[in-house]
Amino acid sequence: MIIGILALAGCTQVENQDQSVNSLFWGHRFSLANDIQYGDSTDQKLDIYSQGQWIGEPEYWKSDSRAHPTLIYIHGGGWLGGSKDQITPFIIPYLEKGWNVVTLAYRTGEGTAPQAVNDCMQAIQWTGRHAGEYNIDPHKLVISGESAGGHLALITGMLNSIPGSNKFYAGDSVKIIAIVNWFGISDISGVDAFYRGINQERNYASVWVGNHQRMDSISQFFSPVHRIGAATPPIITIHGLLDSVVPYKQAVTLHKLLQEKGIRNELVSIPQGKHLGFTEKDFQHIYTRIFDFLGKL
Repeated sequence: MIIGILALAGCTQVENQDQSVNSLFWGHRFSLANDIQYGDSTDQKLDIYSQGQWIGEPEYWKSDSRAHPTLIYIHGGGWLGGSKDQITPFIIPYLEKGWNVVTLAYRTGEGTAPQAVNDCMQAIQWTGRHAGEYNIDPHKLVISGESAGGHLALITGMLNSIPGSNKFYAGDSVKIIAIVNWFGISDISGVDAFYRGINQERNYASVWVGNHQRMDSISQFFSPVHRIGAATPPIITIHGLLDSVVPYKQAVTLHKLLQEKGIRNELVSIPQGKHLGFTEKDFQHIYTRIFDFLGKL
C-alpha cells in the first residue's frame, strides 16, 4: 500500500515553502501522480512523487520550481509478481531528503523474459523525456530496487551506459549517477543453478525465462555480471548473509567484478540479514551507508 498524499491537482511552478521552518514534519510536502502510462501495455504504469506545497483553492498544489535529484524505484517479486504499491519503506528516506521519486510497474509472469528489462528501460526513457513536467533533474537519477527489482535496477543502469544496447536506450539524455541494489540477482543462470542444486520446486529464474533452452542467452545478455563496462554507474549493494532467496554469493561475485573493472562500489553485508529481513539497527546502518555513498558522488 502507498502511504502518503494521494491527491493530485494543478502543478503551477513556484518555489517550495520556507525551508527554515521546523522540518520535523515533512509528509505534507508531496503530491502523487499515479498510474501514468509510459507504454502501450496496461502493466506499463508509473507513479511520480513531486516536491512542492499545498496552497488551497483554486489550484491546491504548487510544485517546487527546482529540478530535484530523483530516485527511480523498481519493485521485486521474482519477475513473476509484486507491485509498485508495496514499496513505500524504500522510498520514504529519499522523499524526506528532498528527492522526487518515480515508482514503476512492468510486465511480469511465466516466460515473459526479457520484457521486464525492456519495460524498465522504456520507463527510464519516458522519465527523461518528461523530466521538465515534474521538476526531475534528468542528470541526477538513481535507480534502485529489491530482489528482482534490484536485478532490473542493475541491468538498466548498466545498459543505459552502453550506447545501442537496447531500443529504449536513454543514456544520451539522462545521467544515472548511481545504482542502489537491494539483494538483487546479478547472475540469472547462477540463480537457476542454485535452485536446481537444492531441488527447489519453485525456481523463479527458470519460470521467468520459460523455455530452459533460452537460459544461457537470456542470462548472458541480461545478467549484470556480464554487462559491466567502463561507464557502469557507481553501485552500492545491500545483502544479508543469510538470504536463501538470492544467495549472498551473487553480491560478492558482482562486487569482485566491479572492483576489477575499477567501478566505484560498496557492498553492505548484513551478518544476520535474510531476504528483506533486517532489524531496526540494520536499517539505520543501511540508509546511513546509502546516503554517505550518494553524498560522495
